[in-house]
Amino acid sequence: MSSELKNEAAWIAAEKQHPLELRIAPKPEPTENEVVIKVAYAAVNPTDYKMQDSPYFSMDYPFIFGTDVAGTVVQLGANVTRFRIGQRVIGHCDSLLTRKAANAGFQLYSTCREILVSAVPDSLPLANAAVLPLSVDTASAALFQNLGLPLPSLHPEPSGKTILIWGGSSSVGSSAIQLAVAAGLQVITTASEANFAFVKSLGASEVFNHRDPDSAEQIQKALKEGDFVFDCISSPETQETCGKILGAIGGGTLPLTMWALAKFPDNVKSALVNGLAPGFTESELNGEWGTGAPHIGKAIWEDFMPSALASGQFQAKPDPFVLKGGLGKVQEGIDMVKKGVSAKKIVIELAAEE
Repeated sequence: MSSELKNEAAWIAAEKQHPLELRIAPKPEPTENEVVIKVAYAAVNPTDYKMQDSPYFSMDYPFIFGTDVAGTVVQLGANVTRFRIGQRVIGHCDSLLTRKAANAGFQLYSTCREILVSAVPDSLPLANAAVLPLSVDTASAALFQNLGLPLPSLHPEPSGKTILIWGGSSSVGSSAIQLAVAAGLQVITTASEANFAFVKSLGASEVFNHRDPDSAEQIQKALKEGDFVFDCISSPETQETCGKILGAIGGGTLPLTMWALAKFPDNVKSALVNGLAPGFTESELNGEWGTGAPHIGKAIWEDFMPSALASGQFQAKPDPFVLKGGLGKVQEGIDMVKKGVSAKKIVIELAAEE
């Protein structure tokens, strides 16, 4: 990486500071298994406003948020052979676990561990690709680690099982539907009526209106013992509903994207999904954040996703809502996500794709 290149980031200088402030950021120095990405687009996720407003854990400030980036490779660690300089990629930034600002997304140059980086085909705009990393890894950890489903394939064998994806039009839900189909499962999901066609285009075979007071009863009839449930929303209400549905069909593990906030039937065990588990070994996580699952990271980002994106089997959804204006738009994007978006993902343009 040229010493002439200057890095800059949207920093949070102190707990609960608003707005973020633009400052110079350190020059990336990748380890042997990391990739430095010149960020063209960075996506905003709910974790960004939650960490700004009410952090999950104590942390050192100043810090940089951001987990999803898309851009081009500008530097490779000594052991990285899967990518080349100038290649178009997406990366999942792991700064919330490493606590290293260099590994965050809202900066001009982000450093990602190689296992959480994927090539992007020329047919897919980087703005669209930026919506994927965190949602794909979160869905992958839930489906293939917490539930133990078969790993995704370009030619999946039908498993005879069905899974309920609660919140199919969400970012995680959009990825979960497609990954479950690629694992050979039939998918039923929930969404508002306005998003029925959207979730069906991702592979859902049946959709239920989550606002319908009878939806839980209808969904329960569509499932059988041994089927699965994944709550992508994980509010107290959805946790309670999903827990009752799973309990009624024989119980099992219920993956959640938030901490358990409801009481579950005795035959239901909740599991907090760690969306970074696919990028870490068991010894690296050391039990603090669950168990690492690097075999899933390799299966997703190296074996499946590049080909699935190139063939169109996996769609980069939901569509991006792009905010142009560089790092100065990061706070606006975070505020928009806090207010709520539907079937869209807020993406900040840091450097327009050439």
